[in-house]
Formats: sequence, C-alpha cells, structure tokens
Amino acid sequence: MRLVELEDVANGLYLLCLIIGLRLTDRLDSLAFWVFIARVGVVFLTNDVLFPVSYMPDQLGYIRCAMMYRGDVSEWCNIFGGSVTVGTASRIFAYFPMPFLVSVRSISLVNMALVIVFYAFLHKKGFFSPQSRLFYLCYPSFILYSAVGMRDVFILYLMLLAFFFLFEQKRFIVGILFLYPLFLLKPQNAFMALPPFILALLAGDSKKRMVWAVLLGFVFTFGLLLGAGYLEELNKYRHTFFAEDGGVGEVERLQGSVLLPFQLLAAAIGVIFMPFPWQAGGAFQLVQSVENLIVGYILFLYWTREPKPGMENLFLNLKLFMFSSMMIYGAVIFNFGTAARYRFPFVLLFVLFADRFTLPREKDPKS
Repeated sequence: MRLVELEDVANGLYLLCLIIGLRLTDRLDSLAFWVFIARVGVVFLTNDVLFPVSYMPDQLGYIRCAMMYRGDVSEWCNIFGGSVTVGTASRIFAYFPMPFLVSVRSISLVNMALVIVFYAFLHKKGFFSPQSRLFYLCYPSFILYSAVGMRDVFILYLMLLAFFFLFEQKRFIVGILFLYPLFLLKPQNAFMALPPFILALLAGDSKKRMVWAVLLGFVFTFGLLLGAGYLEELNKYRHTFFAEDGGVGEVERLQGSVLLPFQLLAAAIGVIFMPFPWQAGGAFQLVQSVENLIVGYILFLYWTREPKPGMENLFLNLKLFMFSSMMIYGAVIFNFGTAARYRFPFVLLFVLFADRFTLPREKDPKS
C-alpha cells in the first residue's frame, strides 16, 4: 500500500492552485500565502507519519462513510451514519468539492480548504488585526487539528459564523440559523453558543440590563444544578469520562455547597492548561504543555484588556461564553488529548473576537 495515495497528491495540488489563485487576486497576503502552503504540507505529516491513524480512529469512519455517500450508501454506512452527528459530518465531507476522497488525508485537505477560504473571507472583511491574523495562522493546536480528518473545523466555523453575524453584523436571526447545523454536528457546543444570543436579546446595549441578565443567568444555572438534580447528572458524566480515560478509583465529586463555584472555576482554568508540564507523559505532551502556558498568557492579556467604547456588553458576553464553556468541559474532561481538541475552537474564537472588542495595550513609554 502506498504511504500517500496519488489522488491525495492531486488534492494537495488542487489546494495549492487555490492558494495561488487567492494570492494573485490579492485575497491572501504574503505571510498567509506561505503559511498555508506549509500547512497543506502538514496534512501529509500527520496521519501515519507523526502518529498512526488509529490515534484518532473517528477519521476512518468519516472517510469510509463519506466515500459511500459519493457512491451508493451501503448498510454499513447507514448504521455508522445512524448517529446524527457522524452522518452530518460525513455528508459535509462527501459533498465538499474536493476532487478525490480516498483516505483520511482527503478529508483532512477538506478541512484545510475551509481554513484557507475562511481566512480569505475574514481578511476581505477587515476582520483581522496583525496580532489576531498571526494567531489564526500560527496557533499550533489549530494547525494540528485542522490537518486531520475530524469534524472540529466544521464546528469551529459554524460557531464563528454565528458570532460573526451576532456581534459584527447585528443580524440576530442569521446568526442563530448557524446554530441549527451545529446542533446536528455537536449539540453541546450549540448549547454553549446559545447563551450569548440570549444575553444579546435580553440586554442589547444596556449595561444595566446586561448586569441583571448575567445575575439571572447565574441564579438559573445554579438553580438547575442544585435544585433540579442536574448536579448529580454532571457527577455521573464526570465518573464516566474519568473511567473511560483510564482513571483509577473515584473521581472527586462536585459538591452541592459553597464549594461548587470554586470547583467549577478550578475546572475551567484546569482544562485550559492541561497538561501542566509536570503532568506531561512524553515529548508531545511536554510541547503541548508549553503551548498551553503561552496561550494561557495570551488569553490573560486579552481578558484584562479594556473594551472599546460601546463594546462593553459584547466583551462581557464573550468572556461569559468562554468561561462557561471551559467550566462545562473542565467538569467532565480528564484526557489531555481530548481537552486540547475540544478547547482549541473556543480559544481561537475568544482571541479573534476579543481582539475586535478591546483596545490594544499602550506600550510603556519607558520601554
């Protein structure tokens, strides 16, 4: 069996033509042009080179089902695609205009095509600053997880489009329409993306209404956890994920007491930084831990920036989205790889939109 299928070489050349065409029409700047050429190359250095395909086994199901959707759907594909999330992702891969679908690299190149097209779209809209543009191009976890054949890139861009139309275009209905396919791909992310719409609807540009909406949101959330029995359900999920990730013994339970907010805060911070350097189990995780520290510092810098005049509610809304999402995932995720894969879309979205909503830090005149 060939290490690289000739059809995937043709797919790679197809993307190179796309990159060159965007560059010649001034839709890509020079830095993006060379970075995207390199990132197409990364696709050919991931599966069965840096790690086996079995490291992310869902890819095999996506490509097998996507290939069948391009032809005659077999009984196997119907069974595998019986999951709405898997079936939806497989159909997107199948119907995307990529010349050939022959291996997991084929659907990885679909992801890369989306990364390139969305960069050109956002660049044309004047969305990027020099700092956010660099982060989009060079964020290591984004580079890795957009170079494999998973559904995370679809999830990222549906959330991005939803927030783009909500925050940038003030088109509430159009933004919320993008949550529908997100529900089909990953329902929990759709539920996490829904509160910013609710807060925007309740508060608008009023700071006073925003404060009341946030307070009511916290009361409602903790009411569900403590008064409606959802805390017990959350503890069951914690135990299940802990056991699936090889945990030994009993995981610490979330307590229905004054300790709960502190436990959730610790979970939110922990999922951003895991693995810490002392938790790294090899060279790959050690590199990942260094990335986490650098990215955590970048998040802290953006988190503490001053909002632009008139964007105070938008920035607070974005902070609440980031914190609540990390709180939920931090409460149930214990696997380092899963944490990295689940958090990178949220980190990227936070940096991109926080850069839009805040004022750059003034340089110290003594420096």
